[in-house]
Amino acid sequence: MNSVNIGMYKEAGARIFTDRDTGIRARKELGLDSLEKKGKIVVLLPEDTWGVNPSFFGGMFETSIKTMGNKFRQNYIFQYTDGTELNDSLRENIESDYDYVMRGLN
Repeated sequence: MNSVNIGMYKEAGARIFTDRDTGIRARKELGLDSLEKKGKIVVLLPEDTWGVNPSFFGGMFETSIKTMGNKFRQNYIFQYTDGTELNDSLRENIESDYDYVMRGLN
């Protein structure tokens, strides 16, 4: 299973990932299109992360969601960089971001 650490894509000291253009840049620099062909991807977030803005999430994952639909949830696993599961608040935030992108596609 491949993993990508997205910590470098939030501003220093920030606890929230923001900006659609930054999400698009992250997708390109991390080579998600290529990694998706190899299987599941673990997305690692710093432990001090409070949230992921829908614009960043959409920039990074909209292409994947368009092609995978609900299989996105099976192919992308979100964890903290230490390998632990996300807290409930952050997990719900990411689910909300996914729903936001799906509404935009319909």
